[in-house]
Amino acid sequence: MDEMNLVDLLVNSSPLAGFAIYLVLQNKSMSKKVDEINDKSESRSEAMTDRFESRESSLRERYDKVISDLQLEKDSLKDESQATISMLSSKLESLERQIGEIEKKFDRIMASLENLSNVVQELRIKDIARSETKNN
Repeated sequence: MDEMNLVDLLVNSSPLAGFAIYLVLQNKSMSKKVDEINDKSESRSEAMTDRFESRESSLRERYDKVISDLQLEKDSLKDESQATISMLSSKLESLERQIGEIEKKFDRIMASLENLSNVVQELRIKDIARSETKNN
């Protein structure tokens, strides 16, 4: 509506017509404000959503990094423990071989001592026999 028609309507119509025009204009004004508020609210909502998604993405990246680091540490510990077990196993095998060799040497020494003991006994017996033959 143009201004002339509005003025003519106000002057020539009843007092309620002016009020009706006021309500129509007020409604248009309020609709524009509501649309602006809606737009602002929507843009805030989008900004919050973007910020939330960014934050969630950041947290997810940190979480994934922590899990990755823990997995690497677990694998590293597993490899280290397997290497340690392998090294200890080879040392035990070497120790078992050395103990076996020591047992063989000990058996030989014991056999030698037994032979020496037998020789000493024989010498004593011979010595006793000689001394009895001398005394007789």
